[in-house]
Amino acid sequence: MTGSIGRTTVKSLVLRYLERHRPAVIDEEALSSIQTEVCKTLDREKPISRAYLLQVLSAIPVGIVRSLGGLPVDLRHRVHFSDAERAAASLLDMQQEYEAARAGGDVERARDIRRAVRKSKDRLRLVLRRRRTSADKRREKQELLEWFLVWLENPEVFAPWLELRRRRLGEVSRATR
Repeated sequence: MTGSIGRTTVKSLVLRYLERHRPAVIDEEALSSIQTEVCKTLDREKPISRAYLLQVLSAIPVGIVRSLGGLPVDLRHRVHFSDAERAAASLLDMQQEYEAARAGGDVERARDIRRAVRKSKDRLRLVLRRRRTSADKRREKQELLEWFLVWLENPEVFAPWLELRRRRLGEVSRATR
């Protein structure tokens, strides 16, 4: 398998490994095997970073154990921050699922949901660190970061808080026109 310009990529090697070995879940042993095989195939002395391999694996529908930071496949890529509408919808969705998990006594699922929101919050912070982010985009993302922080602090109050916050921001916006 090769990448778009005819060279072997880490992702193609990971996919080849998964196809050949079919691990039920990526655990410490499987991750080390993938790392070793990728380095050997690419003829690299310096190992591919585990963080990068986990990033590649998280884009593939394969289970990754929690101890490696894995999320259940259905929670990956469900929390968005591309714009306010998608962020609000995904956080409200996560709130409902979180409350259902807690009500059903599913502590692990509730933890996974919180970790999914936390991971997106961390990615959002990375966006805010980019020097090339425009002032307008930075203000928008800073506002969304506030939403994530409120959700993580107390998911149960997020929906009413968001409604009040949006109302207040709408009032401020109208007053500055």
